[in-house]
Amino acid sequence: MSEVYFFDFSESGDVLGGIDRLLERCTKAGGGGEGICLEGKRVAVKAHFGELGNYTHIRPAFVRRVVEHVKGMGGLPFATETTALYPEGARVTVEESLKTAAYNGFTEEGLGCPILIADAPDGYSGTVTEGGRYINFVKVAKAIADADAIVVLSHVKGHVLSGIGGAIKNLAMGCTTKDCKREQHRAHGLVFHEEECTGCGSCAKVCRFSALEMVEGRPVWDWDRCFYCSTCRFSCEYGAIGILEDGKERFQKGMAEAAAGVMRVIEAKAAVFLNFLFDVTPLCDCAAPAGRLVVQNVGILASRDPVAIDAASIHLIDSAEVFPSWEVSPPDVLGKINRTDSWIHIKEAERLGMGSREYRLVKV
Repeated sequence: MSEVYFFDFSESGDVLGGIDRLLERCTKAGGGGEGICLEGKRVAVKAHFGELGNYTHIRPAFVRRVVEHVKGMGGLPFATETTALYPEGARVTVEESLKTAAYNGFTEEGLGCPILIADAPDGYSGTVTEGGRYINFVKVAKAIADADAIVVLSHVKGHVLSGIGGAIKNLAMGCTTKDCKREQHRAHGLVFHEEECTGCGSCAKVCRFSALEMVEGRPVWDWDRCFYCSTCRFSCEYGAIGILEDGKERFQKGMAEAAAGVMRVIEAKAAVFLNFLFDVTPLCDCAAPAGRLVVQNVGILASRDPVAIDAASIHLIDSAEVFPSWEVSPPDVLGKINRTDSWIHIKEAERLGMGSREYRLVKV
């Protein structure tokens, strides 16, 4: 049974002190294993810096506190993120990612450490390991693969495909290259419903990968070029483009395989996970904005087990007060909002040996 440490917002307003206590408990011996030594080690502090216009991502001050704690342990921290797959945002290239990070308040001066885009220079630089049933390979972004240790900071929120996005999704999508992100989205597939198509061509116009063209008034895909980013799907007002009937399940299981691959690459290193359960939105931090808040703020979790911390996150969100504008109730509030079962990828991650859904919640 894994230990998950919990800083409860209802009991204390000292969030920065809470982060310190969480890291102290999680890195010492007994905090889910042997004690962690960061002396002289390059430590990746992985966070989502938010899409341009998103305002519910993790606060830069919280990342700074983690950086300071790592420095206090003798570590050499750097903050890191990877480029985005979808083309319509402001984080597609390394340059755009750094500009957006700065716009959202994530700067080297503000965080007190270097900021590295982990899959630089082109979004494809990384270490390859095997995939599984749903994805053919996993490619861990280079700066993360090369680090000596990692602290994964995840804003827990909803996701249209996985129900919830926490530590496992941050590993799977946030720590991998563009081609690995594509591989995960390929698992859900794309389906064309010809009877709904009006031939307007909006889908072909928005495709930045030249993977789609109109032939005799109907879209035709070049699947070798397609990145499965769903930009075409979201552009269609008529519902003519969808995903496979079991697409969300396939995506979640592929995501778990990707997360397991990341853990294989970093398994010999120290890994700590912090989940931030505040500003819980129905959509992820790639959305701008990500929707109205779902539940009251809960707190922050820390663990050495990504499966346990995500399981605890679902349970705590389900136990929180849901805002009246949402006509939804537990269990799996975020899964219900996104019309899927959030537990699919968590159970799959457990099956793949990433951790355990059984945990002991310890308040700090």
